[in-house]
Amino acid sequence: MSWPLVRTIRWIVIVAGAITYPVLAHYSTATSAATTFPSLGVAVSLAPSLTILLWLTWRSPMRWAMALVCIGVGASLWGFWGVLERNFSWVYFLQHAGTYAMLAAVFGVTLARERQPLCTRFAEMVHGSLSPEEVRYSRQVTLAWTLFLLMISLVSSALFFFASIDIWSVFANFLSFPLMLLMFVVEYGIRLRKLPHQKKHSIMDGITAYWKTSAARPGASPDTR
Repeated sequence: MSWPLVRTIRWIVIVAGAITYPVLAHYSTATSAATTFPSLGVAVSLAPSLTILLWLTWRSPMRWAMALVCIGVGASLWGFWGVLERNFSWVYFLQHAGTYAMLAAVFGVTLARERQPLCTRFAEMVHGSLSPEEVRYSRQVTLAWTLFLLMISLVSSALFFFASIDIWSVFANFLSFPLMLLMFVVEYGIRLRKLPHQKKHSIMDGITAYWKTSAARPGASPDTR
């Protein structure tokens, strides 16, 4: 099978999953399926975490040890399945709010003194040496992403505890990701005005460059400079 075909199939699977998962998550959480078919809610809510675990197992040099971890996780899920069926909405919530809080922390800790802001690192990966104006702007962008991601996590928490599960599910499954896309668009528009002479690249170009560099240098860290 040719590489372009494999890449096309991979993207089809990713897009299909990105569309199917939030629909199933909302259906299992905010409709009658939550009580009539709770196993669906458990399965869908755990799918991202279990997928990551299986991927790490496959990639791990200690595959047998990771396989034992998977067996232990499977046994635990079997033993606590009934509890999970009654509380799977908490799994959804912890995954959603927790993921955004974790991302906010990843961006935020790089704003500390003597550390290089994450977006500055991404920009250097793409553009090379940065001007003082670009360094200042990339630091502001890092702060903006930190606050934005934290806001998503806080809104998710507020809706989960103080609004109906239907409202929380709509926000978590159908609004969060579009809001992130809007954030990308807004930041790009602001960058065009503040740095009109900079060669145009998206933040994803920086992230891709960072991943490639980190893969080439396994011990690399954003703060090694």
